Amino acid sequence: MGNLYFHSTDIMKTIILYSLLLLSFNALAQTRDSFNVHFDFNKYDLTSEAKARLDQFIQEEQTTKNVTAIELDGHCDFIGNDAYNDNLSKQRVTAVKNYLLKNNFAENIFTSVKGHGKREPLNSNATDEERLLNRRVEIIITKKSIVKNEVPAAPKAPQPEKKLSEQIADTATKAGSNLVLKNINFVGARHQLLPESFPILIELLEAMKQNKNLKIEVQGHICCLPGNVDGVDEQTGTNNLSEERAKNIQQFLIKNGIEAERITYKGMGHSKPIYEYPEKTELEKTLNRRVEIKIISK
Repeated sequence: MGNLYFHSTDIMKTIILYSLLLLSFNALAQTRDSFNVHFDFNKYDLTSEAKARLDQFIQEEQTTKNVTAIELDGHCDFIGNDAYNDNLSKQRVTAVKNYLLKNNFAENIFTSVKGHGKREPLNSNATDEERLLNRRVEIIITKKSIVKNEVPAAPKAPQPEKKLSEQIADTATKAGSNLVLKNINFVGARHQLLPESFPILIELLEAMKQNKNLKIEVQGHICCLPGNVDGVDEQTGTNNLSEERAKNIQQFLIKNGIEAERITYKGMGHSKPIYEYPEKTELEKTLNRRVEIKIISK
């Protein structure tokens, strides 16, 4: 009986321990995510747009604390020989790594830091936009996600953000209303659009085609200067950067079939910032450096 007693006790302890483990069990699953930052031609310095995207990632990580590993892969466009581009791509990943290290990421979180030169292009390098897409550092993130054993409450379905065409069609949008074109970004100090701008431009183009009576004014804004002033456009050498950016949007729409008389443009300079000068973060600078459309008639 003595042996049976101890055997039963051991079983009971095991059952209790197992039950406690079930109650407190958190299963750790690994997920991977990625995003790119882009570089100016022949440069490895981070652009303001690249810093803004990294700042967004840093802010998310400071909130969730769930990144377990980061891989950095640097790339170039096709211009130059392999040795030159290998070195340039390494400098680009180093610039990204150093920026993250300065923002409290630990050295040991970087599991891979590689420069691939021009060997892995995303496209044929046929246009300025394609070459810009290839001048990139890919940030690949491994995250931990906690899956609890209890059945979670059904989350509330998030309200989807209205598409631009829906905002324009909304009866609350009248003549004089202003709509921000989100994710319109430009190369620093230039009116050249970055690749991430084209989805919203296509959306605006389709909205103009669907609403034949719609007339708009494209308004360009800049950041980082005090007072009601405009910036110098390095592409033209003129002191009308916000106007050139607005004009670039107008020209895109005209080239794609929208009548010129339906679109005017205006440079607002730094006269109506969302965040007051001096902007405190790269994200504030990016949000001030924006394009809006003003509804003239619909």
